[in-house]
This record gives sequence, C-alpha cells and structure tokens, in this order.
Amino acid sequence: FLALREAYLFLLTWDHLTIRRVEVVCAKPNLKRALETHFASPRLGNILLCDLQALRRDIRRLAWVKDVSVGKVFPSSLRVTVVERAPFALLERGGLFLADEEGHVLEPVYSLDEYRLPVISDANGFAAGFYERWEAAGRCYRSLPPLEQARLAAIRCGEYGSLELAFRDDPVRVVVGRDGAAEDLALFRGRRAAWEGLFGPLAAADLSFEGRAYLRPAEPPAVAAGNPSKETE
Repeated sequence: FLALREAYLFLLTWDHLTIRRVEVVCAKPNLKRALETHFASPRLGNILLCDLQALRRDIRRLAWVKDVSVGKVFPSSLRVTVVERAPFALLERGGLFLADEEGHVLEPVYSLDEYRLPVISDANGFAAGFYERWEAAGRCYRSLPPLEQARLAAIRCGEYGSLELAFRDDPVRVVVGRDGAAEDLALFRGRRAAWEGLFGPLAAADLSFEGRAYLRPAEPPAVAAGNPSKETE
C-alpha cells in the first residue's frame, strides 16, 4: 500500500505528466483561435488531476459553442473538439443579434449587410413566449422553398399566431398561418395577378384565416402640389 501511495504521489508531481499542449478541433477559425489563445499558457497542471467536466462547462459558456468534448491524450496533451452553433436568422429584440436555430444569441449585429439572413421580430417585442414564437418563425422559414427563403427579408410574429413575411424584392407583406405557411404563400403567388387585376397593386395580403383572404390595396401615389392629375376649370 505504501509503495502504491508513493508511486501515485510521484505521478502527481511528475513533470512529464504536466499538460503542455491543447489541440483544438473547431471549424470556425475565430473560435478556434480564441480557444487556442485561452489554453496557450501552461496552467492546467497534471493531466491526472485535470477536471475534464469543469473544462467542458467553461467552454460551453462561450456563445458560439453548442457542444464540446474534452479528452486526455497521454502523457501531456488534451484534445478539445467543438461543435459550433450555426447562424440561422437575425433576432430583433432590444437591438439586432445573430442567433442560431434555437434562438441562442451569438453576437450583436450592427448592419443588415453583414448577413443575408431574415430578421425575426415580434409585434410585442417578444415580451412573452419567446421560444415558442421563435420556433414558429423558424418552422415557417424552413418550410419555404429555397427560392422563397433567399428572397425573404423578415418574419414578424403577430399577436394571434400569424406570421407576416416581407421580401427583399417585393413591397407586399404576406401574412400566413403558423401551420401551412408555404401553402399560404404559394396561394398568394398563384392568385396575386388576378387579385391585383381586380383591386390594383396590393400593400398586404392576409391568408392566415383558413378559406379566406383579406387584401389591402396599396395607397395611390400622392399628387405633387401644383401638379394636379386633372385639369380644372
């Protein structure tokens, strides 16, 4: 027993088992560099005493880290493998933020030109039910055909479960239901020409009610002062 104890104490103090290298496996270059810099100084001590679960918890606190595994590579290395969070949309909530599919905030965004992603907002500023509303907006976005996804500029969650879609190349706002958003949008695309033939250019089309469509014509252009559209006597 004493021999085992002495051997164990020797191993705990043996310089050969001091952690000198941390290999970081990560596809996101900035995150990889940040972790490599974090582990650059030799302060992890003996590999036998290294608490891998504590390290894992610390790394998972980073915004871009979705999951991480940490393993010991004897005699003096660690291997850190990171699963990154993927940008999904821009969250408008007291500012503009890049967020992943789960609504986890990754970083602030200062210009819409930084990312070609839709902005997800809420009529009440996500005062309640954030994750439910975020998931509904995300489900709507994922259900759209790729060409519609590429054109989509914003999704606004309404008070009664509806979702208002705005497109980069089209002034018309299309309101769809939480379930069947792609079908509602396809219906609008198929009937838009006929509707505008009857009512003129549209400002909005609400298809969130089953079997009904509510249309709001666009406001006619204002007539410039001193340039009436008709001659008067």
